[in-house]
Amino acid sequence: MKYHDGTTVRLGDIVRVPVPTGTAEARVVMLGENYEHLDIDPQFLTWVKRDKVLEASGVVLEWLGANPFAHDNPDYAPVGNYMFSPVDEHVVLLPPNHSLQARRP
Repeated sequence: MKYHDGTTVRLGDIVRVPVPTGTAEARVVMLGENYEHLDIDPQFLTWVKRDKVLEASGVVLEWLGANPFAHDNPDYAPVGNYMFSPVDEHVVLLPPNHSLQARRP
C-alpha cells in the first residue's frame, strides 16, 4: 500500500487528513492489506477482524489531538478515537521530524 506520492504506508506513520474544520493529524494504527496493527483497543480490533470492516486499500487512523468529530449532541451516535480511511491523495504523510510524536516504529 502506498501514499499518493509513492511512499510505502507503514504502521506509526503520522498523516494529515482533511476534516470539516480544516485538517487534523493522526497515526496509522492498522493496515487493511494485512490487518497488521499497533497496540489498539482490543474490543475495536476484535470487531474489525470479525466483521471485516477494513478494506484492503484502507487504514485505521488514531487521532493525535482532540477528535475533530467529537460532539456532545445526544441525538447523534458517539464517536471513537479511530477513523477508517482510504489511502488516497487526501492522506498526506508528514515528515518524521514534524513533531516529537512523528517517529516511525
